[in-house]
Parts: sequence; C-alpha cells; structure tokens
Amino acid sequence: MSSPSDDPNDIFAYIGKKLYLSTELADVHFVFKPKNEPIVRVPAHKTLLAAASNVFATMFNGSWKEKNEVLIVDVSAAVFEEFLQFFYLDRVQLTKENAGKVMNLGNMYDMGTCMTVCEKFMKRHLDEENVCEYYGLGILLDRPGLTSACEDIIGAETMAVLKSASFQNCDKKTMDAILKLDWLSCSEIELFEVMSWVKTASKKEILTKRIVQSRLGKSFQDFRFGSMTLNEYATLIPSYGKTFSFDEQQDIIQMIADEDFESKMFDGNREKRCEMDPWDMRELVECDRFRSCDEEPYFVQNLETTTFSINEAAFLSGFSTVRLYEYAHSHFYKEKYYLSANITIVRISIATDPSSDEDVVLYKEKETLYSRPSQVWLTNPIFIKPSFKYEIRLKLKPPKNCASDSLLKSKVRTDFDFILQFHGDEDDQDVSRGLISQLNFYRI
Repeated sequence: MSSPSDDPNDIFAYIGKKLYLSTELADVHFVFKPKNEPIVRVPAHKTLLAAASNVFATMFNGSWKEKNEVLIVDVSAAVFEEFLQFFYLDRVQLTKENAGKVMNLGNMYDMGTCMTVCEKFMKRHLDEENVCEYYGLGILLDRPGLTSACEDIIGAETMAVLKSASFQNCDKKTMDAILKLDWLSCSEIELFEVMSWVKTASKKEILTKRIVQSRLGKSFQDFRFGSMTLNEYATLIPSYGKTFSFDEQQDIIQMIADEDFESKMFDGNREKRCEMDPWDMRELVECDRFRSCDEEPYFVQNLETTTFSINEAAFLSGFSTVRLYEYAHSHFYKEKYYLSANITIVRISIATDPSSDEDVVLYKEKETLYSRPSQVWLTNPIFIKPSFKYEIRLKLKPPKNCASDSLLKSKVRTDFDFILQFHGDEDDQDVSRGLISQLNFYRI
C-alpha cells in the first residue's frame, strides 16, 4: 500500500484501508458461528465504530465496555464485512446479494449514510428477481424513494414479478402493498394468480376459503372484481371457486352486472389497473448524442443497428433520428421524403447468464421516419437493466444516396450521473455514425 500524501483526507483514507479487517490494533471481534462450518471472527476497532454510530458508542461505553467479542446471529460474516466498509473506506463495494441486508444493518446501527448508499445501489440494480425483497425492505424501513422505484418495476413487469422466486418468498406486508397498487400491467384475472403465493405460504395445492382468509386476510377484498366481466370472473370458478363464500359470489356478480351497486365486501374501484397511465408526471432524461456535422456522408443501410447499455435501471420511452439528405457530387441536398421503418428492440444475450442464450425481442412496431429529425415514442416504455446490452434495429428501404452528416457521441453522461454507452465498431473512439441521435428514458 502506497504512503499517504500530506492531505488529511488522504491520510484518513490510508488509515481506514490499512485497518479494515485487520487485527492490527483491533480491540473487538464480531463472532459468527455458521452451522456445520468453522467459527469466523471479524476484527474491528471500537473507536472508529463508536465515532460513526451512536448505537456502537452506547454499546462500547456501556455493558460492552470491557468485552472484546460480540456474537452476531442474524447475518453472515460476508454481509457484516460489507457493512464495516462504511466505517473504514471512502469508497465501498456492495453486492446485489447482500445490499438489502447491509441496509438493514445500517438501520439497526443508526448509519444514515449506509442506508442512503444502499438505497441508491439497490435502485440502480432493481430487476424482476429482487424487486419484492427490496420492496419489502423499503416498506419496513420507511424509504419512500426505494418503494416508489420498486412500484415502477412491479407495475411495468407485473407478470414476470409474479412468477419470480422473490415474489413467492415475500412477506404478507409486501403482498398487501402489491394488491393495493393502482397500476399493474396485467388484468385482474392475471393478478388473481397471486394465489400461487398463498399456495407456497400454506403448502397447500387446493385452496379453501379458510386457507385464503388465514393468509391474505382483508387483502382479499382488494381484488377489483368490479373491473372484470362475468365471463372473466367465471374462468376463476373451476380453480378457485372454493375460495369464495356464497355471499361473496353473489356480491361479485351484482357488482359486475350493476355499475351502481356498491359492494360492502370488496374494493368498489372498477378502474382497470392495466389501463392507467403511470408515465404522465415522470422525470424524463433526454440523452442527446449529437456532436457535430461532418463533410463525409454516412450512407443509410437497409438495416441500421444501435447498441447501447446504461449504468442504472430505467425505462426507455423513445428515441430521435438524425436529419437525412440526398448526397450527390460532394454536396448534401435536402429532400422531402419519408422512410418506412420496421423497428425491433432486443435485449442481447450475455455470456455470464446461462439462461439467456439468445436475444429477447422486447418491442416490434412499424414507424415512419422523415428526412427531418424524427421522434419515435414507444407504445409502452421498455424496462432497461444495467447488466445487459440492448439493440434498436431499423429495417429500411432508403432512397438512393440517402445519407446523414451527423457525428454522434459514443458516450453520454447527464447531469444526473446517468451514463449511456453506445457499442459498436467505434467503441474505442469518441464519435460514431448512425441514425439514432437521442434516447429518452424515464428514471426510476
């Protein structure tokens, strides 16, 4: 390890790195006794811990003052070591597997900075597989920013979330909150498949009224049966008829048949959750990659591809294309024409994900692009994860000598520290050529 400079900040950072997980000068050990595994002892320094945490200050100045071992039973040594970074290091490294548990420790030991950093990390790495775990944590710790971000994912990717292990293992408070959400991208019939959670929790394949009541309680009333048709409700009877009492079935039928009927048993809201527009007031990030113009033309191909990745989870809402010209004899001539484009957006498979051995088509639509810059808005915004690359494919039949003079940035960083990276043959260059000049995202 190199020696620190005269800068006090460098000195403190040097000391912290030197002492982190070091037995040198350690005066307390956190002890872990994993089942059927050797005991683990993690060294630490009371003064550093007490200086940053009121909880540790109280602990080490009270009944634990003379003790030098603390038994930890609710988390693993690996999780606790990640947590200790906040006392020693100026830059912490969190993992997706442990971030939620580290945040919970931050709450237990009154470490506001830890909770803020963990929340930011989790929001950046949200996906269908961890969203219910993080949602439950956000509710438990009263973190509105985290719960709101989770609701975005649950709303946009409802069916994928309902099929995830994270959903099957969520607690009742999380389940209750999901059933109260106004926006979900599934029908009420599809939402009724939350009964799979009841089956998992009760370990019963055949559900009865008593079992459902014991697991869901009043949350069963949050289903919007009034938004169904009689035919839709009838499809539930073969599988779930035993979960309704006679009075409930009668109430549901009246609610569906008579729009003026006010149910006393169920949510009277007849608005379909899947038809709500959640994007109206969302923050839009415009990632403009236009750099300058060039005398050398870029000739439009029959298949134009734009490959990109981002550094945090977001929703792609649309994109803009460059201005197009007819090129002839070293001059650009503006031409009034349009191009019919078949648009396909795919998530590209990655070698580190064995389950993703082929590209996943996320969007297909036909649009018209004009010679002037065109704005394309997606019918439904697409959930973009930071761990994947995505590709926008434009299948075209361009006129002869159809060209662009635009130079485009290969990397865009916004004021929000939102980073958009474009990939291709010019990865090592600052500029590239192509048709897409701007991508628009809704931040989570």
